[in-house]
Amino acid sequence: MPLHIDAGHLEAARTLLRNRSRARVLVAMSPQQPDMLVAALISAARQSGVDLELIVADLTGTFQFLDEAGVSDLTHGHSRVTSIAGSVPRTLSPYVDHLPNSLWDTDRLIAGGELSIDIVVARVVQGPRPDRVSLGHMIGYTSSALASSAVAGFEVVPESAGALAPFDVATDRASVLVSASAPERAVPKRSSITDEQAQIARHVASLVPDGATVQIGLGAVPTAVIDALQGKSDLGVHSGIIPGPLHSLMKSGVLTGSRKSKERGLHVATGVLSQGVRDTEWDDSLHLAPISETHSPAKLLEQQCLWAINSAFEIDLTGQVNAEYAGEVRIASGGGQTDFLRAAHISEGGGSVLALPSRTHTGASRIVAFTDSHKRVTSSGNDVDFVVTEFGIAVLRGKSADERRKNLTDVAHPDDRRRLRCAD
Repeated sequence: MPLHIDAGHLEAARTLLRNRSRARVLVAMSPQQPDMLVAALISAARQSGVDLELIVADLTGTFQFLDEAGVSDLTHGHSRVTSIAGSVPRTLSPYVDHLPNSLWDTDRLIAGGELSIDIVVARVVQGPRPDRVSLGHMIGYTSSALASSAVAGFEVVPESAGALAPFDVATDRASVLVSASAPERAVPKRSSITDEQAQIARHVASLVPDGATVQIGLGAVPTAVIDALQGKSDLGVHSGIIPGPLHSLMKSGVLTGSRKSKERGLHVATGVLSQGVRDTEWDDSLHLAPISETHSPAKLLEQQCLWAINSAFEIDLTGQVNAEYAGEVRIASGGGQTDFLRAAHISEGGGSVLALPSRTHTGASRIVAFTDSHKRVTSSGNDVDFVVTEFGIAVLRGKSADERRKNLTDVAHPDDRRRLRCAD
């Protein structure tokens, strides 16, 4: 169905594209992705013949900014989309380019002008002062983009939309402002944790010591780990994105941050996916910061006992991680996984954990002999300390290549172990 783009958004898009034959547009990471303004840019570019490239980080993986005409533009090469984080609709994957960099590296390239952008667009929240707005629930790389020379366009939603980031962005930074109503906050129904996921989570929790600072990725398995950490004490958080279920650890007193090496007492991230948790339920201990700080190698190395817990689609017998390809189709980006796995691997008292079921829902082994040559390795096996499945914990830290193969084979599904042992 075509999107109903109102006149205000269309006029804003035309203004942003005026006197341009081509435009590279950086779109704020969802949930601050201004879908209607992006859709208007696509429509205006089509009407005026502007060569348009969108750089996006759609955490929903739905590409709501594309209607049928927008999809046609993309599939016929009339517009381009490059994904730098988040997910991509499976049907559009062949037409979507990607940047093979971690989030910190991408932010650094934006800040340094090596990833040049002409326009940056973001959904912002109007504050009590008319000259200040907030980046809502996701700061991400938008701060670095706004510090560049790129022209900015803001889709401004009312304060009722909610904001966890400070109201510290000057309204006059944007050349174009367009008002919008507060987006509906769909509260996703949380899926029940399966026995398999719960077993994986218990194994992961057994690795994490009291007082650790944790980074927890997105997905069903990391969410299950959150529940399994309920028996811990004095945990801290330094993460890329804080998922809503993590609030339960704050509420129960498990998360205090009292033993963090830096930013003691603060739960630090670049964004929040509230998932039904009201803004008023997050207290002042939540601190949102730009990717340049949250994912910075130097900042992360200041945290002792940093534990990074992430998931993936598959891992090979050398420990190399594929967190992007489901089967033969690339549907996700590595995001900040590499940033955090590497930092946790180096952290004194810390560890990097890759947790995943032993098999896919179709019965294919997620532990494979080799990563296919056409699939990009998301994270190096050098940075992975532990691999966890429902069948146990494979210790990779300090192990030889043969020991790694054995340990990983031992946590594969029993019916896959013989084949893996015989793999060349």
